[in-house]
Amino acid sequence: MHGHQLFLLVLGLDIHFRFRYKSFMMIIRKKRIFLSALSLFLIFAFINCVSVEKRFKKGEEMERKGRFEEAARYYIKVLAKDPTFEDARQRLENVGARAIDIFLNQAYAYESAQAYEDTVRVLNRIDDLRRRAEKVGVRLPVPDDYADFQQEMTGAAIASLFEQGEYSEHAGDWTEALRKYDRLKRIYPLSPAENMRADQARARVYTKWAEQDLARQYYRAAFRHAQKTIDIIGPGKGPGITARETQRVALTAGTLTVAILPFWSSERVADEAPRGMARELYDILLYEYLSEPVLFVAVADPGMVHREIRRLRFRDRALSRNMAVRVGQNINTDFVVIGSIESYLQEEKDPQEKVHKVRLRKDKSSFTTYVEKKYTVKLTVEVEYQIIDSTRRRVIEEKTINTNVSDKFRRGYFDGDYTTLDLSRSERRLFNTEEWRRSEKKLEDKLIDKLAERLADRIYKRILGLIK
Repeated sequence: MHGHQLFLLVLGLDIHFRFRYKSFMMIIRKKRIFLSALSLFLIFAFINCVSVEKRFKKGEEMERKGRFEEAARYYIKVLAKDPTFEDARQRLENVGARAIDIFLNQAYAYESAQAYEDTVRVLNRIDDLRRRAEKVGVRLPVPDDYADFQQEMTGAAIASLFEQGEYSEHAGDWTEALRKYDRLKRIYPLSPAENMRADQARARVYTKWAEQDLARQYYRAAFRHAQKTIDIIGPGKGPGITARETQRVALTAGTLTVAILPFWSSERVADEAPRGMARELYDILLYEYLSEPVLFVAVADPGMVHREIRRLRFRDRALSRNMAVRVGQNINTDFVVIGSIESYLQEEKDPQEKVHKVRLRKDKSSFTTYVEKKYTVKLTVEVEYQIIDSTRRRVIEEKTINTNVSDKFRRGYFDGDYTTLDLSRSERRLFNTEEWRRSEKKLEDKLIDKLAERLADRIYKRILGLIK
């Protein structure tokens, strides 16, 4: 045999044995996968079997204790897991029938006591048990007249709830009356006529409640209850029309007017805070966050406020409490608000510096370096405000608000003219002082916006708290 023939023979044998080895290993791997799957199946089957036996024994325990409904539910769970468990099926038929007999006796007792809602509740438990049993193939029988009895009791319960609701209405117990009518809507299958009757009853209760609130000068409550009437029956029908008129009267009588007077910066922060910050805060507060006041709060016309300040020659001065009261009284507002910026702090945190090597624009073979600085700027401001009752000349709220915002900044620094450097567009922005200022202004605006929002919330909350 020649050398090359021997080589081919050896190569062929090698390939053959490699192939046989791989086939053998694949068979081993498949067997391992099969055995693993079989093991998992057997484990789950065992667990399921244990679970079924455990529930069956629990059902037997409940049955011995005479708790037939609970026993039935355990047998239902057993059959849901194992439909072939005939012992559980027979026991379910037995305890299910006994549970229904007990329920029916309770229902007849409640009927005799004219406790129709309790009667319906028991009948619902029968229906629920029968539905669950039917899902596992077991039909639990009831008397032939069961459907008629159930319909009769449901009608009696509905009539009883209407009667109870009307009784509570006559007694002026609006909460209890609504509870009865809402229960009707939520639980019982009402006919279209019964549903309309329940809605009319609910609207009637809310209308009477709103009128009572109005008589007691509970203006916000009157408005809220009148709105419930409108939500139920609409604004164009009898009770809805009455409710809209109630809301109009409540708003007219209950709305309080507040004048927002110009804010100032205290002397100690005049050189620290950005120029015009107090004025900007005032404008944002007034023209954005208080431009569309909530119900029952009216904001005095800013033009009228400024004219009165000029007339009294208070312009360009920090307004004292007495000055603010005079302005409020002269323009006939219930309250005035004054405020001042008491502190302002700008901090630079977490500075990091990185040196960048860069070519020169005119001489590409020459290099130099610039420094990129990264840091976080945190702005913190403290504003003190007072809400003053114009009529009684007293402060009803005096508080301080602390607000802060932060953002990350990047700056470039170079000893010389940075335009001589061969920089990308994003790198040139690091040296753009106008870009610096825009970023700083954006952060300042964010601070003012956040502060104005918090001030508006405080003002609304305090004044609304005075209106019931």
